[in-house]
Amino acid sequence: MDTLMSPFEQKGVLVATYKKSQALYALWRTLSNPALLGERERPPAIFSRRFDKLLSVDIPLLPEERAGQAGQDNQFTADQVFLMAVALVIMDSGLGLGATGFFICTARESLKQRYHAIMERPMSWLPEKESSLEKDKRVYLLFQNKDIQEFYPKYDWSKVKGWSGKGRPPLIINPVYVSGLDDLKTYLDTCLQNGTHNHVLVIELAKMASVLTHYLEHAPIVTRGRHK
Repeated sequence: MDTLMSPFEQKGVLVATYKKSQALYALWRTLSNPALLGERERPPAIFSRRFDKLLSVDIPLLPEERAGQAGQDNQFTADQVFLMAVALVIMDSGLGLGATGFFICTARESLKQRYHAIMERPMSWLPEKESSLEKDKRVYLLFQNKDIQEFYPKYDWSKVKGWSGKGRPPLIINPVYVSGLDDLKTYLDTCLQNGTHNHVLVIELAKMASVLTHYLEHAPIVTRGRHK
């Protein structure tokens, strides 16, 4: 189990980049429900708009990482698309755009580092049942979002970094990574106790990273004029 916020940088390494259309394709194929069948091949327009809304709060690209000239398309590295995947899962769990952007902004370097560590020993991207060894490769992100902030001690929220929204910033506590099912069970035993810590969001990262990377590497390139 590791706490978040460990910086990671790639220096002097040639990194593959992907167009928005490829990122959308990979995210849609990774996260959409298989029950959609043929509809899963291409993401709907509403999904592209959701992607753009996340871009507006600097997920996954910081302002200095965006294309600098008119007519140029943004390019995304695999770890940046992974940030977008995590953000979409967080929003799917019920957190709003502002809270999601705030969390990813705070944890972005740590999440990118975790993605690279996962892909050094990736799980199979295939959906078949994993062996016990494969399951032990799972990596989980856990945190607790506290909407009713009067339950907790007061703090000077004007000094919270990374929050540019109106009013009080989100209260997201105890963010950790846990590796393997056994460690997950152990952490939950210690985390969910005493009444005040009675819920936690659990996001599996390793399988998602492997599936996402596979679809990124096999994503078709849409001709110019769509998904710029």
